Amino acid sequence: MKSRRLSRMAAALSIAAICCGSTAANAKDSLTMMLNYTVNGAVAPFYLGKVKGYYDAEGIDLKLMEGHGSGPTVQAVATHNVDIGYADFSTMVKVAAMGAPVKAIGVLMQENPTSVVGLAEKNIKTPQDIKGKTVAVAPGDASSQLWTMFMNKVGLKDSDFKTITGNPQTTINAVITGQADLLVGFATIPLISVEQATKKPARAILFADYNVNVATLSIIARDDMIKDNADLLKRFMRATAKAVNDSEKDPAAAVDALLKTLPAAGSRDTMIRTLKATIPFYRTPDTEQAPIFHVSTKNINDSVASIVQYSKLDPSANVPAKYYTGAFVP
Repeated sequence: MKSRRLSRMAAALSIAAICCGSTAANAKDSLTMMLNYTVNGAVAPFYLGKVKGYYDAEGIDLKLMEGHGSGPTVQAVATHNVDIGYADFSTMVKVAAMGAPVKAIGVLMQENPTSVVGLAEKNIKTPQDIKGKTVAVAPGDASSQLWTMFMNKVGLKDSDFKTITGNPQTTINAVITGQADLLVGFATIPLISVEQATKKPARAILFADYNVNVATLSIIARDDMIKDNADLLKRFMRATAKAVNDSEKDPAAAVDALLKTLPAAGSRDTMIRTLKATIPFYRTPDTEQAPIFHVSTKNINDSVASIVQYSKLDPSANVPAKYYTGAFVP
């Protein structure tokens, strides 16, 4: 890795040597990160960090790429197509359990926003109200995996309701058009999308309220990056923590930074609302007063145990240290 600082030069060095040294000092480490999905308000903190120069100050030239779901993002990291990713923790655990050399180095969303979401007029307030309804689910999506855990926890069976399937956007459209009463998804973008399209209030039954919580969106890195580029990852996490802290204090400024970079990314108001809805999930009651990214050991251990159990992985896969390291958290 290139040095971030020049050593002190002796006065006897030639002017030419000094000029060459200055060029080396200004060189930045390139780092490419793939997001979990298309650009939206929830990822605005990364753009704020770029616009405010936090990554530059750490000697990093950060390139952000849109994703197409956590699965493809984790695979892109594992196969060296990108350096790091922002993806769902449970998706990463399942891929890593099958041999992919990836690990989370920072958990941003420590409480899971997965819910069943529907229009308030459907009067679905408790899990038992789901019986007899039509639920839209995206198979393989991170949220759908928690759905099984939730059903077991609250005593629901597949026969209690009708299921229709599609991709995440299809599930949102199904609720908007009335094909489904509910969708399984985050209580952030899907809920906001339903409300905006229908001009009606929506409601979410949050799985975490029923003790179904698995750490979710995280920074994912390959094992070789962790071993060979530890200093770069520490600098990245330090800059990102600053950007997230600023975004918590002023979500609108974070969204403005995103739109400064990508003016056609979407509605400013929608993005601000999305980021504001996302921020409460950065911490759990155990880490309410902790710095950003400081996830509890219990959360990691419980998350891994639940993922291994409900994803029907081999019990030997229940090794939290295989999937997470806190060594890079500032």
